[in-house]
Amino acid sequence: MIEWIKKMWRIEGIRYLFAGGTAFVFDKLVTTPLCIHFMPELFWGKLDMRNMIAVTAGFLVGLLINNLLSMYVVFTSESQKKKGRSSRAFLAFSVVGVIGLLLSIGGNQLCIHLFGGGEMKELLYNVLIAIPVTGWNYIGRKLFVGKQ
Repeated sequence: MIEWIKKMWRIEGIRYLFAGGTAFVFDKLVTTPLCIHFMPELFWGKLDMRNMIAVTAGFLVGLLINNLLSMYVVFTSESQKKKGRSSRAFLAFSVVGVIGLLLSIGGNQLCIHLFGGGEMKELLYNVLIAIPVTGWNYIGRKLFVGKQ
């Protein structure tokens, strides 16, 4: 079993899932309390602004965690390290992340509009939306950050 884990850890995509999963946990540790406990309901037309603010705050925390883990755990070859630690690479990483944020916010708002809001539903939406957004983040990082 240990050998299998070591073998799987050598796969960059598996390490990225670990980094993305860890960032997701920190994102939700920020988002969920803001959505549920600390912010009053706030709507602008049909948009749930409380949800959008909380998702954005969680995104910023997740972006920083993901960037750090990506630099030190995921993209570990010397050329990746060199490329990934520049200010241009962080800018590209942030742009990829902002696109992911917009996908998350849009997906959340669409789900809330179609299926209704609520603590458990919104958590479920976040989990379901995180799957394709994590895929986008990985592909976007490989395509755009790796070329810096």
